[in-house]
Amino acid sequence: MSKLKVGYLSLVKGSWINDKLESQRKQALGELAKLDVELVDCGLLIQSETEADAVYNKFEEAHVDVILAHFITFSLGSVVPGMAVKSRKPVIFWSEPEPQMSGGRIAANSFCATNMNAHALWKMNLKYTLVYGHADTAMPELVRQFKTLAAVKKISRVRIGSLGGRVPGFYTSDFNELAMREKFGAEVEGITLLELVKTAEAIDGDELAQAIKDVKGKCTCSVSEDELKKGAALFAAFKQLSKKYRLDAWTVRCWPEFSDIYGIGVCHILGCMTGYGIPAACEGDVYGALAMLLVKELSGSDAFFCDLISFDPSADTGLFWHCGAAPLSLCKQGCTPQLCKHSIIDGGGKKGIACEFPLKGGPVTVIRIGDTRDGNGYRLLSISGEGIDTEQMLHGTPLNVRFNQPAQELVEKLVESGFEHHYVLCHGDIRKELRQISKLLDLELIEL
Repeated sequence: MSKLKVGYLSLVKGSWINDKLESQRKQALGELAKLDVELVDCGLLIQSETEADAVYNKFEEAHVDVILAHFITFSLGSVVPGMAVKSRKPVIFWSEPEPQMSGGRIAANSFCATNMNAHALWKMNLKYTLVYGHADTAMPELVRQFKTLAAVKKISRVRIGSLGGRVPGFYTSDFNELAMREKFGAEVEGITLLELVKTAEAIDGDELAQAIKDVKGKCTCSVSEDELKKGAALFAAFKQLSKKYRLDAWTVRCWPEFSDIYGIGVCHILGCMTGYGIPAACEGDVYGALAMLLVKELSGSDAFFCDLISFDPSADTGLFWHCGAAPLSLCKQGCTPQLCKHSIIDGGGKKGIACEFPLKGGPVTVIRIGDTRDGNGYRLLSISGEGIDTEQMLHGTPLNVRFNQPAQELVEKLVESGFEHHYVLCHGDIRKELRQISKLLDLELIEL
């Protein structure tokens, strides 16, 4: 995928022109050149709408994704709004701190320009954010905002494979295909269980041998050799079909018929796919797969598709869990993942393959993407907390999370607001990124 394309505007006003401005512009370009973006430079210190019109054409030809409006000094209030309304691209206002004041005339007036231009974009309902700092100190925040914009760009081009639809009775896995494509850009490809099984049955030789190594990894194993081979063939088949259909993620109808038809459960193989870089959500949850893709882009962490199964009001904690589809990268340090019989299929202990281990701790963010109640939009749930040391207190993959607010209040809000019971957890604090995304895509943001 191509890098985020950033159109750089260096903005000044004649009243503030001095010998240092071009040096500031070059310093900014030097710092921006170090970032992992494709920079499209305006080429000059822009003072007039005429100069800006020529730059607008340059940006359009380059298909920039965002306009970085760098107010080196004050600037006319018509330049950025005019460009933004024509391009419909989001704008990052970069304002610099005022130089040292020692009794003379104001030297730059950069922030005032941002304030004035932000009002115009706000009135026109255009998308914008703020970065404040000098060329060196502003970079961390620019990196974060560029990463968020790149994530939105990435998910606008993804394809999700839906294997068999959703599981029975799980209305929480329903989705609106056309609305999702309009809002996020994501496409869905329907794939049958028959095609997956036929593809898996044809896997053999070196491909099967390598898949067995990948599926077993460094896990201890208490499933049969036949189950391990079947799981490995499934993993290779998922990879083949991912390539055939150009898929970035999967969602799978993992029960009730999957294990009856193929002989094993698919849980650990979904975890293998997530660890392979193609997130896989359980129980036919397409929005869950989309959320897994999003948090992977924002956090760099593999996603954990899970349920909230218990909470402790006295400790303000909640237990997130699923039955055995977490990627191995999330295993708690010092623990060894175990490939074992599934604890639920056919009453438990009869068929593989689930992978069991407690998850590692640290700062976490839990999200949910879902429809609004009237079906005319989307909402984004963001829960922050700290993953704490968790034992293997039950079969599956548990993680106890200490919330940043009273657990009783949080749970009541979840239930009263009618949130879906599937959540996506990632390691890291991505709350700022989620706020930016909610504004960019007009999502109803609920932070807990």
